Amino acid sequence: MATNGRRRTKGAGSIIHRKDGSWEFRREVGRDPATGKRRYVSAKGRTKADARERFDAKVAEMERTGLLPGAKSPYLKDYAERWLEEYRLNVKPTTYRTRAGRIHACMEVIGCIRLTELTPDHIRQCMRVLSKRLAPSTLKDHFVSLKMMLDQAELEELIPVDPCRRVKPPRVEPTETRILSPDQPKQLIEAVPNRGAKRRGPALTVDVDESWMLLFELAFAAGMREGERYALMPYELEQRDGVPGINVQQQIQQYGKPEDAVIPAWLKAEHLYGILWLTTPKTHAAHRFVPISTSLWQRLWARIKRLDIGPRDLIFTNSRGNPVRSSTERYNWNKALKAAGLPPVTIHSARHWTASMTARANMPDDARTAIMGHTSISMTNHYTHRDAASLAALLDRAIPDLHDERDVIDAQVIEEGK
Repeated sequence: MATNGRRRTKGAGSIIHRKDGSWEFRREVGRDPATGKRRYVSAKGRTKADARERFDAKVAEMERTGLLPGAKSPYLKDYAERWLEEYRLNVKPTTYRTRAGRIHACMEVIGCIRLTELTPDHIRQCMRVLSKRLAPSTLKDHFVSLKMMLDQAELEELIPVDPCRRVKPPRVEPTETRILSPDQPKQLIEAVPNRGAKRRGPALTVDVDESWMLLFELAFAAGMREGERYALMPYELEQRDGVPGINVQQQIQQYGKPEDAVIPAWLKAEHLYGILWLTTPKTHAAHRFVPISTSLWQRLWARIKRLDIGPRDLIFTNSRGNPVRSSTERYNWNKALKAAGLPPVTIHSARHWTASMTARANMPDDARTAIMGHTSISMTNHYTHRDAASLAALLDRAIPDLHDERDVIDAQVIEEGK
């Protein structure tokens, strides 16, 4: 309602003069296509002109990013900016960082195209340009990220259809993850004291060696992720029905320095050191109980008692008492591999080894996914690699003997020219 008592034209909005002397411009801008709820734009100021200026600036910004229909469709890079800000509130910082990097790379190629003018050819051009410097799997993830954003633009009715729907995703040939043979992890762990790594900090060499030996054993024997092993605390060691095990309840992730990291309100995260944060497991399924051997259980508790580690203190730290970093573990892992004379494999391959060994033991699918902390057996199967020996044993049990020894025909090989 206008302050002079005259009704304003439809769609012009309201001008409110508040009791404290401030002014507010407010206007309904239609319903949100995604939720169906009414949307309002408002701005306050000490004077009427100030409030109007802020209101116009807010409307212009919303038109620029596509929140409001304007005279022209927003540029793709402007819409991406707004989409990423909303996306950031619903995912973990590491997920956002990866997705934002993908989107920004795409915007360098097609960001100056208006949203409504975007065509499948533009998408193909973007993929062609990025393919010159990206691996096929990374390129496909860029395509997936772009499609996620444009699907939302379609939902908001900013475009009639996502042009990515009319583009074939980049082709990715599956690659096989190399893993150690069943007996090689033991050789790797035993080679830790002979790895020849440089000593840093005041910690005793025996404690440092024990730390890496236990971390590597947990990777193979429990299939724990890197961040889960780094975050292990004594209170997570439990006995259920007399069975020793680890109740995985947390992990360490690199979310950035406190002044830079944006932690969503729904995410539990506690800053530890530098860019490292203590947070919840990767997924709901990752919160799991993993049985371990009595020997491993006893060695973990022996370390805890010897070093006087509190219930909520990290069992594994670096030589300076700070959380373990993946780069440090990778350095010691590669040194141990070389000392043991084993082929080069990644630390993550230890989880593949665990999944493969559970399959080799014919463990039920639900038990395998529970141990690995996966949400589906399809993901566990992705981690599973059958070795020749286990395949031969299975095939030997499945296929009956098709040959009668009495039918053996003696044959003599005669060399040509004799």
